[in-house]
Amino acid sequence: MKRTWERIIRENRETILHRWHERGLDLFTGKMAPGTPLAEALADGMGMILDGFHNDSDLCHEGVLRVTRILAVHPFRPSRSLSLFRELSAILQETGGAEADASFCRERIEETVFEAFDRFMEHRETIYQLKVEESRSKMHMLLGRTGS
Repeated sequence: MKRTWERIIRENRETILHRWHERGLDLFTGKMAPGTPLAEALADGMGMILDGFHNDSDLCHEGVLRVTRILAVHPFRPSRSLSLFRELSAILQETGGAEADASFCRERIEETVFEAFDRFMEHRETIYQLKVEESRSKMHMLLGRTGS
């Protein structure tokens, strides 16, 4: 099962990655063009996920971390951001066809989505904490100016 997905992904990596990356860029509705540093970073993270998909490697976890970091800074709802992984599932199912174990793919996608949700929310929490600290700092500076 794992070997089949490993082979399918290895043989079709560029096609799968290209299709998935296009769908990922579609999330940004014209705000992110291919070839930009952010688009390239997204592609790198997606590639890491693909390369570690079949065996749940550290490479896959690092890819999830990188992709969710990019998604978390945009004002998308979590469901819209994480729909990117549903797209991967569809692409893999189409590519694998009848020879691939669909249940293994669904299980791996589900595990990846749960991990992505956790990472996405951690990034959002960090962003919120930074905004709170920035507001406190501004307030402190304003109070210091009025006290002088």
